[in-house]
Order: sequence, then C-alpha cells, then structure tokens
Amino acid sequence: MAARIRLEGLQRALRAIERVPAAMRQARNDTLHEWADNVQNTARDKAPRDRGELFQALDQRVNEHFGRADVGVWEADQLEYAMYVEKGTSKMEAQPYLVPAFNEHRRQVTRTYRAAFRRHMGGA
Repeated sequence: MAARIRLEGLQRALRAIERVPAAMRQARNDTLHEWADNVQNTARDKAPRDRGELFQALDQRVNEHFGRADVGVWEADQLEYAMYVEKGTSKMEAQPYLVPAFNEHRRQVTRTYRAAFRRHMGGA
C-alpha cells in the first residue's frame, strides 16, 4: 500500500532556497562596504590632525570578487608617517587610530551580515 503525502508550500520553499547564494553574496558586499565606511570614519576621527595629511590619506579598498575590505594608508609619501603615528617611535608617543577603529567595528560584522541577508531574502 503506497502512501501519498501532499506538501504545502514546497515550491515557495524551493524558490527561497534558490535565492540563498545571491542573497549571501549581496549581504557580504553590503557588509564589506558598511564595515569599511565605519572603520575609515572612526580612524579619521581618531587620527591626529596636525597638518591633516594623514586624515586625508586614510582610504578604503573593497574587493567584492574576493570578499575583502581594507582600510589604511597606501600613499607612499604618507605610509611611513602613518606607521610612526600608529606605533610611535623612540621620540614620539604612539597615537593609535587604525587598530582601535578596527577593534571598535569588529563585532558589528556578524550582525550587519545577518540583517543584510534577511533583507536580500525578502525578510524584515
């Protein structure tokens, strides 16, 4: 004797499952951009502004293809100075701005990703 089972909502569930990979990619990209913006803004707030060059040199790079976000200084003429400010020297006290900014926003990543994923899946 064969039993028949009728599943209600199966098609809707299958369509939702098909949307998962794209929603994950979109959520990851949203999270990368938001995190990079937040870290850059916080680092700028914390950076000393004697001449303002370090403040201006802080930048972000987001690579959506590889799922990577970097915030830092890449200008050759500011790179060495940026490290001296962050770490200090024998004649200058450290004035950390970048590492504290990273640490401040580290915990937000998971929460931001989950919210973005729900949004891209069509949830609240």
